[in-house]
Amino acid sequence: MAGFFFNDITRVALQSILGVPTPLIPDLRERRREPSEDDDRIRRVSPTQQEIRTVRRDVDRERRQAQRLARRLERMERKQEKSREKTLKKLARNTKSNKLPGKNIGLFGLTSCGKSTTINSLLGKELAETGVGETTKEITPYKGMGYTLWDVPGRNDELSYTNEKYMSHIKGLTHRLVIIEHTVKENLELLRLLDDLNLSYDIVVNKLDQVRENQRESFQSKIRREISSLKLEEVKNVYFLSAMYPDMFSDWLTMVDSLTNEYRYQSADPDSSSDSSSNSSSDSSSDSD
Repeated sequence: MAGFFFNDITRVALQSILGVPTPLIPDLRERRREPSEDDDRIRRVSPTQQEIRTVRRDVDRERRQAQRLARRLERMERKQEKSREKTLKKLARNTKSNKLPGKNIGLFGLTSCGKSTTINSLLGKELAETGVGETTKEITPYKGMGYTLWDVPGRNDELSYTNEKYMSHIKGLTHRLVIIEHTVKENLELLRLLDDLNLSYDIVVNKLDQVRENQRESFQSKIRREISSLKLEEVKNVYFLSAMYPDMFSDWLTMVDSLTNEYRYQSADPDSSSDSSSNSSSDSSSDSD
């Protein structure tokens, strides 16, 4: 009964039919509440549909502006990266090779990829400092049996391969080991540079012991697919191993055998190759005489 509106005639008729005293029949008009100050305050605080549409329109406009700025920033970064890569290649081509005597093996990789651990395992003693973070600040030599290992600092905010000192050293090495952990793309910039300079290198996938045993085969396949899809031309060998536990994987002995055998890679110094060719030609001419 409370859901209906009764006018005076209806109320009187019901009273007479039901015989109910007048005060017991509710007059809903009496229950109507006049608007209060609270109602006005709520009405002022609550947004209207027009205000909601206006806010949504402003938000959409700002989102589109942010997307345009993000695309513009991405284009600028790509342009800067191409310019930097072009400058780097020009610097690399114009840098002369640092002539190093004997067999010289350089180890490259990002911070904490295991370069120092690899050096210690190759030498059989703890000479290179290991730890979390960048422990190598300068190109550091470690003497082995008939060869020298060079620990090259990992690329980070302070150090990179984009200077003449590093370029000269890279070109003078007889072996180059690029150490990675998870993906070839970790050192893609360096690999592209070596390809451009026609400098051969090996890729060493370190810390294989940290990959689950049932996932190692698929992980190795993924790395090989990356090398193929990225069209890396100068990579000679790919080793999957653990420098911390050398005996755990057979690729360690394969790599050691490759490094300790006779030179398989030519030095990047063009003068040395020309000297050797001239010497051989002079020897042949003297023999003919």
